[in-house]
Amino acid sequence: MPITERVILSLQAGLGVDGWKDALKTLLQVLKTQPGYIRTRWGPWSEDENKLELFIGWENIDAQKKFEASADFQASMVTLKPLLAAKPIVYFIEFSPYAPKEVIDSQFVELITLEKGLSGSEADAKKAIEAIASHAGCNGTTSGISTEEVDGHKVFVGIAGWDSVEASKAATKTLNIGQAEIHHVNFRFPVKGFHGL
Repeated sequence: MPITERVILSLQAGLGVDGWKDALKTLLQVLKTQPGYIRTRWGPWSEDENKLELFIGWENIDAQKKFEASADFQASMVTLKPLLAAKPIVYFIEFSPYAPKEVIDSQFVELITLEKGLSGSEADAKKAIEAIASHAGCNGTTSGISTEEVDGHKVFVGIAGWDSVEASKAATKTLNIGQAEIHHVNFRFPVKGFHGL
């Protein structure tokens, strides 16, 4: 079953695009050659330019683990690690539905993360995320839960694809599902030379 690896990179302050683009490009190029790799969607947080988020699709967790143990992974980390201000946050999520095109191809994606666990059932949380799709400017939603605990809790992640951050912020959302961290990622962030990555 396909799985999504979520990676949040906290970059050193003040790097700007020119400071991180070459290291990220190297990683994305290496990923494209890996057995079991499906695709990557990535972008900076709209609310914090020092954070980059990657959603890496794999055919299964074993494919990612083989990559992580490879010389290719180690080589790509040589250029990326010095740019980091903190250890990356990495975990796997089983999204259902998996990677709907209308969501992952949206200009902006709203990430709704419940790091401390759900206040109700996963089914209730999924319904709350699905309800977001009825708002103007929302292209669709998906959600899922981490395969393992992260800091003592399974992490629930809801994703809504939007035409703009403004449309997302204008929507009145009722999320009585737990303490949520919410931010937006530009999955179409323009960087010269990154076409096809």
